[in-house]
Amino acid sequence: MEINRYIDHTLLKRDAITKEVDNLIDEALKYNFRTVCIHPIWIKHAKSRLKGTDTNITAVIGFPYGTQTTESKIFEAKDAIKKGADELDFVSCVSRVHERKTSYLKKELKKIRKATKSKTIKLILETGLLTKEEIEYISKLAISAKWDFIKTSTGIETTGATLPNVKLMVELAGNKIKVKAAGGVKTLKDAQSYIDAGVKRIGTSNGVAIMEGKPASAAKSDY
Repeated sequence: MEINRYIDHTLLKRDAITKEVDNLIDEALKYNFRTVCIHPIWIKHAKSRLKGTDTNITAVIGFPYGTQTTESKIFEAKDAIKKGADELDFVSCVSRVHERKTSYLKKELKKIRKATKSKTIKLILETGLLTKEEIEYISKLAISAKWDFIKTSTGIETTGATLPNVKLMVELAGNKIKVKAAGGVKTLKDAQSYIDAGVKRIGTSNGVAIMEGKPASAAKSDY
């Protein structure tokens, strides 16, 4: 198993500077990670450096809270695609999930899927804020709208991935949608446990620590 090809190597801190983004890209190239996961402002820069490589670009949309309007998310997504994003991680609107605003959520998921066409899109559920029933509810809506992935977390301010939630999501996903674990995946042991549970992608800012088998004490705070 090539664990590097599961990893979306991530840098989402708000004050990141060019030097740090370049370091992320250098690491991604060294280890041949699946994608770099970055804010849209860095897409063009990353695209120029990753051209001709096997490492793609994941851009976050509606980050970190998912409280933008559907129209705003679609505009942001189209702009990210135009600038070179290969994959898009959207943050779900948790308040609408809590209130079971099914019509709103169905329309948003359907409109985003239509606007992104053949691009790989992942829905960040923010499982740390959801009950088991809510995870089931929004996961089923994403499956119905033909999204590519459901993803655990942003890693911002809430609990990240947990094995029980990941196992639940994998069970719900079946062969209809894939699962990405993100938030708190810091070590090789962490990553392996989620892959063994059935995830197809890992989001982490600790890709290098994972590849080098470093202990948790050596890992960075994670997004």
